[in-house]
Amino acid sequence: MALAHETDLIPPPPIQTRIYPFLVAAGFLVVLSALVIGAVLATTAADVFESSKATRDAAAAGSPLLADQSDLATFPLWVQPLTFVGIGLLISGVFTVFWGLLRSLREARGAAMAESIPVLLAKRGDAKEGE
Repeated sequence: MALAHETDLIPPPPIQTRIYPFLVAAGFLVVLSALVIGAVLATTAADVFESSKATRDAAAAGSPLLADQSDLATFPLWVQPLTFVGIGLLISGVFTVFWGLLRSLREARGAAMAESIPVLLAKRGDAKEGE
């Protein structure tokens, strides 16, 4: 005997299911761009360090070698925080997925309890009357 359901046991998807793909995609793109910048910086470092120490120290003002050295000194100062922002976005996306899942499970559990408790209490009352 099937009982008619007063409430929908499957709740609508929470807003987190629409937000998390953007967080994960943004985090992935930021980390990927930091990786590309790091690869370009590695080729710049290879250009700088294939010169001898005396050549690097004697680089004239405005020379490409001095510009590469300044890039090696300044780029990591903002690439590392950029990487941390990307990783933070990725972790926020994963956290948002689990938060939405927890919210859906809690709402579904509440709906199932609202449906089953009156039935259980009715059966318990029938059992007490039969004793």
